Amino acid sequence: MKSCVLFCPTDTWGGIEKNVVVRAKFLIKKGYKVYVVILKEKFREKYEVIPNINIININARGGDINVFVISNYTKILKKIKPEVVFVALKKDWFLVSLSARIAKVPRIVLYLGTVRKIKNNIKYKFVFNTLKPKVVVNSNSLKNHLLNTSTFFNEQNLFKIYNGFNLPEIKGSSINLKQKFNIPDNAVIIGCAGRLSRIKGFHLLPEILSKLPSNVHIVIAGDEVGEDEIKNKIQKNDPENKIHFLGQISDIHTFFRSIDLFLLCSLSEGMANVLNEALSHGLPSVSTKVSGSEELLDYGKYGILTEIEDTDAIAKALLQIISKEVTFDKNELRKWIQDSFSMELLETKTEELFFEKL
Repeated sequence: MKSCVLFCPTDTWGGIEKNVVVRAKFLIKKGYKVYVVILKEKFREKYEVIPNINIININARGGDINVFVISNYTKILKKIKPEVVFVALKKDWFLVSLSARIAKVPRIVLYLGTVRKIKNNIKYKFVFNTLKPKVVVNSNSLKNHLLNTSTFFNEQNLFKIYNGFNLPEIKGSSINLKQKFNIPDNAVIIGCAGRLSRIKGFHLLPEILSKLPSNVHIVIAGDEVGEDEIKNKIQKNDPENKIHFLGQISDIHTFFRSIDLFLLCSLSEGMANVLNEALSHGLPSVSTKVSGSEELLDYGKYGILTEIEDTDAIAKALLQIISKEVTFDKNELRKWIQDSFSMELLETKTEELFFEKL
């Protein structure tokens, strides 16, 4: 039985980590033996529900040079003898790649899910010129960015695999947001989703809301831990209390079934899972022109795109949807996701990248 080790030692949870879970699940179903490396038992509960997964806990991930971490990683990999090592986070590229080479792992796959600068230094020269890993990204825009800004990447070592999604049921359990937050029956609810951080652009919401009709409310679903400053700033600038915080929820589909339209106002993204999920529910959506979003919305065919931090343009786009000046067919949105961003495509391309010719 062929095996792979997925390294995801992190203390935060987001789209990259969710995609590790997705890949682990389908690889196990395909008959591969899968190990996942986590940090200090963080998010063990996210993985242990996956049948037949093997969880390895580490207590340190190290910096650029840490002989103890390299020794530990090498020991783990020599014992398992996997065909593939997958590194989900850029911070771990160097140490895991080096350890994998020492342990004679045949294939190293690195993941990059958002625009990051790859410095032209000794560390990365060693990684890409000597260790020669494959690199997978989740959008054409990110792939083109790397090809245009770094000599480390080429068509032979850089691969694009879109995040994959199964179409959810349109009808299903939902949340009565109007009752929960005492929102008037005639209100229009704009949904936002993501960790409550500045990079998501949530601090712009009060200004955006001030440019919209009085019956518009915004509900944010996402982790609020450690982000009191952002929340306090939003509440301070929302005197009418029309921005509501739902917190993290176990089933995001219940949220999407409960809103009228979706807004992604991020300052930076990779390929935003939440925008994909909104489209898979057939929701009309507005997004800033962050990496991946233009592809997801097919450059405006399946949603409205605006410049980043342009609150006037964002408010105008939302109003166009609310007033039905611009409409999107729910079935066409869902078909677009099914045809272009399906789970089947992710699974097929990932399996080829991991195990082909091994």
